[in-house]
Amino acid sequence: MTDLSPPAAPASAPKPPGNLRLLHLTDLHFLAGAGERMLGVDTDQSFVDTLRAALASGPSPDVVLLTGDLVQDPVPSAYRRLRERLRALPCPAYCLPGNHDDPELIEEHLVGDRVLFQSSFVVGGWQIICLDSTIPRLPFGRLGGKQLRLLESLLGQYPERHALIALHHHAVPSGSAWMDTMVLEDADRLFGLLAAHPRVRVVVCGHVHQAIDRMHQGIRMIATPSTCFQFKPLQVDFALDALPPGYRWIELRPDGGIETTLGRGRDIPEGLDFSSRGY
Repeated sequence: MTDLSPPAAPASAPKPPGNLRLLHLTDLHFLAGAGERMLGVDTDQSFVDTLRAALASGPSPDVVLLTGDLVQDPVPSAYRRLRERLRALPCPAYCLPGNHDDPELIEEHLVGDRVLFQSSFVVGGWQIICLDSTIPRLPFGRLGGKQLRLLESLLGQYPERHALIALHHHAVPSGSAWMDTMVLEDADRLFGLLAAHPRVRVVVCGHVHQAIDRMHQGIRMIATPSTCFQFKPLQVDFALDALPPGYRWIELRPDGGIETTLGRGRDIPEGLDFSSRGY
C-alpha cells in the first residue's frame, strides 16, 4: 500500500464544527503501466505527490471526490493501481467516470475498501450527487434523459438538504475554443431542471484541467486543476500551462454556504513536454 503520510507540517486550524470538508481531485490519467508517461509526465507519481501535498495542507478530509478521467488507458491494471493508492486515505473516496474511463472496469477493479462508485450519498446536511456525463468513445459530454431523470429523483429524496452535484464535463464554457468543443452538450436541460431545485448550491466538475469558480444562474460552478498537467486558459488551440498540479478543498456549511481553497503542488511535473499539440 502506498504511504501517503504527509511530511511534518505546522498545525492548522481545525474545521468549524458541523462543516463537511471535501477534497476534490480530478483528471488523474493513470496509464496502463506504472511509471509510464503522458505528455512527459509520470501521472501515477504526480497524483501521489499532489495527494500528499493536499493532505499536508490542513485537517483531514471527511470525503474525497474524484471527478473522472481517473485513467487515460481504461484497463484493469490502471484501476487496480489507483485503488491501492486510494486505500491509504483516511476517509471514503467517491469516484465518477470521465470520457477516458470505462464504468464497468471501475466497478470491477476500483471499487472496494472505501473506494465507492455510487450516484448519491448524504453527509450531514448535504446530499452529494454524482452523475455520469460520459458517452462511450466520445470526448464531449451528455447527461441524456436517463441521468436527468435520475437527478430529478435523487433531488426529491432529501428536500431538506443542500445539494452538491458532481460530474466530469464542464456545463459552462471554459473560454478555450478547443476545450469547449468537448463541453456538456445538454447543459441547458440540466440548468432547466436545477431551476426548480434552489437547494442545489454548487456544481463541481473536472475535464478542463484548470481552475474555474463562477456563478451561473444562481449556482456556483467549480472546476479544479488536474493532478498531472494543466491546460492554459483562454486558448484557441491546445496549449499546456506552466503550473503545478492542483487540488481543491471545499467546505460545505450546514447553512448551505460554501468555502473553497485551491491548492497546488510545489513543482511543475518533471518532464512535462510543452511542445505537445494534443493528447
